[in-house]
Amino acid sequence: MKRMMNHFVLSSSSWSKAFGLVLLGAMALSSCKQDMYENQPKPEETTDDGGTPAVVTDPERVAYAEKVLGVSIDKEQDWSLSEEYSITITADANLDNISTVAVLDANPYAGESNRLATASLTNGGTTTIKFRAPKSADLLYAACLTQSGECVARAFTPGLDSEVSFVYRDDVRRAPRKVAPVEKDAEEKLYYMKDFYTFRNLLHRVLPEGQDNRKVMGKHNYTNAVQARKNPYGINALPIAYVGGNSESTTSLGYDWFPKNDENGSASFIIYDKYPKGWDFFAYNDETRKFELHGHLLYCRDLNNNEDSHVFTPGDVLKFKVVKDKVLLADNEGEHVKVFQLNQNVVVACEDGNDWDYNDRVFWIPEGVDRIREITEPVPPVPQVWTYVWEDQDFGDYDLNDCVIEVHENADDASKLDISLVALGANNNLWLYFDSKTQQNFRKLTPVFQDELHKVLGAKEGSMVNTGQDSAQPITITISKPADFDFQACSFVLVSEVNGLFNSVKISVKGQDPHGIVVPGKWQWPTEKTCIKDAYPEFNTWAADHTKARDWYKHPVEGKVVKNKEAEKQE
Repeated sequence: MKRMMNHFVLSSSSWSKAFGLVLLGAMALSSCKQDMYENQPKPEETTDDGGTPAVVTDPERVAYAEKVLGVSIDKEQDWSLSEEYSITITADANLDNISTVAVLDANPYAGESNRLATASLTNGGTTTIKFRAPKSADLLYAACLTQSGECVARAFTPGLDSEVSFVYRDDVRRAPRKVAPVEKDAEEKLYYMKDFYTFRNLLHRVLPEGQDNRKVMGKHNYTNAVQARKNPYGINALPIAYVGGNSESTTSLGYDWFPKNDENGSASFIIYDKYPKGWDFFAYNDETRKFELHGHLLYCRDLNNNEDSHVFTPGDVLKFKVVKDKVLLADNEGEHVKVFQLNQNVVVACEDGNDWDYNDRVFWIPEGVDRIREITEPVPPVPQVWTYVWEDQDFGDYDLNDCVIEVHENADDASKLDISLVALGANNNLWLYFDSKTQQNFRKLTPVFQDELHKVLGAKEGSMVNTGQDSAQPITITISKPADFDFQACSFVLVSEVNGLFNSVKISVKGQDPHGIVVPGKWQWPTEKTCIKDAYPEFNTWAADHTKARDWYKHPVEGKVVKNKEAEKQE
């Protein structure tokens, strides 16, 4: 008999433990591109003591993997690229007929986002959602959605924030609806934010200093323009507050004003502010118990700061510019200013150099504008895809393509799973089962596909499919999600037949070798006989230290992975 990767007895043959250890220590492996199956110890038909089967232990597999990979594996490495979290969401966003709340991995207004978890919830309700997210993600979004596709999202930090509400606690001080005329010299105003430091810290996470943050704005074409609409100040002027930056006060904000439906009637204006460099130029008002932020009401003024005869009306458009040392920066594409939404707040982020971190001057528009961009509606979120990859033997070549499947919740019914069989890099017979917290014998598990996996793909028995040799169309099925299913901890079991014996291969856990890994998103797996360390050089960094290179799977080597068009879109 033999105990395999999940340590239960399946057949009457056994490995010779002593024989295997001698061969394992003697093998000299310069690269894992050679055929490890041909060089690994072969099973014996005898037992060590005439009755007790010899087994291959996890430490033996780990020692073998370290030789193949050429790295010392972190003792705390659990081979998980995701973390389980929970967040309490209140459906109090400013939407009619909320039907669903969700956890998203990106801002739906910035481009495509993946739905990590959902729950049915109507206006005013509260629920706690458990979800899995990539460990490399330090900013996620809670969202309220309607059946018609409307969406409001708010950012939070997984593992730090425990609840999300969409009611603004950072409200500005609102002027009465009826106000006296504003004096000409009343240029600078004070705006009030209850929790400025929370907002500032969020901006720092979204726009880290010195990094190219252009992708923060999303894949779609964010412009540097906003459109004026009616605001609660009772005057036709737009408020804008300075919230910090990293540039000297010689950098200022300018804007072109376009009257409603009149692109030829523009006029240019510059705000010569004297705000200092830094993010702590703010006072706490004990009376209002809010932070005082310095800013302006944006009127149409000429370059001498004289009030123009025109005022903003709903539908007018502002296009922002950057002025440095009183010189307007050339900006034909609007690249020096980006206007984007963060937790329903409109942020104006300025870049006065060329490191593109967009935190040189940052402004907050409390109310009164809509952003203008290529796509004015949120991009509907799609379910998060998880890619599962396996080695099918105790001592494999670690190309992690012996079986590749892609799994996500069904877009219309979260109680079901869409499962795609996409690649087979093994010449052994393979079967796939749902994992179970209670059953230890694979024969009692629920099969995912009702046949051997090569037959499922319509491929020859023992052929390598979609790993650089034979090819076949992936097969997708929709099946009910088991009650105890979890994308990482209780997901799938791969069973392979090796020389008449059955290997049962679960997803790797701490103390084991990387024989089964769950990768967030659609993934480009290594070509046949290409070791994971050669296809993804940062894999070994992660293997040696589980806290580092957690996004290694996003950085493949050209020519050493199987092209996956959907995966390429995520790069």
